Amino acid sequence: MKLTGESKLLLGILLATVAIMGVAVYFFTKPTPPPKPIAREELIAIDSYSIGNASASAYLVEFSDFQCPACRAFMPVVDELATKYSDKLFFVYRHYPLPQHTFAKPAAMAAEAAGEQGKFWEMAKLIFENQDRLSKELWGNFADDLKLDRMKFDAALNSQNLKAKIDRDEIAAAALKLPGTPSFFLNGVRLEVASPLDLKTAVEKGVQ
Repeated sequence: MKLTGESKLLLGILLATVAIMGVAVYFFTKPTPPPKPIAREELIAIDSYSIGNASASAYLVEFSDFQCPACRAFMPVVDELATKYSDKLFFVYRHYPLPQHTFAKPAAMAAEAAGEQGKFWEMAKLIFENQDRLSKELWGNFADDLKLDRMKFDAALNSQNLKAKIDRDEIAAAALKLPGTPSFFLNGVRLEVASPLDLKTAVEKGVQ
């Protein structure tokens, strides 16, 4: 059967449509490559507080805010993982005080000030446990509870070096375009976790 000019035009349009659909299907169904891990040295600052084996191949970095309810909710699981896999996992805590949280940065300063006397983690635990009633008066109370040297602690609360350390972590978080807190990186890849159980599952898989 001989095709007319109109039939040839319709056939051409049909073939072109099929070709376009084929290309679209290819691109939409093409597997997304896994995200490229961020270099370890870009995520881990040498003076950040950490738990575990620094030589471990598996490492977990958290950007956290002491006034963030979700960060508090994740804290028990983070502690559990850091303790359980202390020989296989290197956990690093970095600050990301969000601007809408009035006490986030002062709380970070209090934790760092306590860290100057070897009590960073203890202060961090007290802050998270009392997150609903944070105030600048509490820092001194916590320092006394931890039996810190108050003169040294109070001086450290105004340390420009500690402030610069927190500011550096904030800059790093901004450069990474983090959506909020807590944000976790496992072996250089940012985790998409909606719950502490998601984090536990991801980390336990990553340390095997």
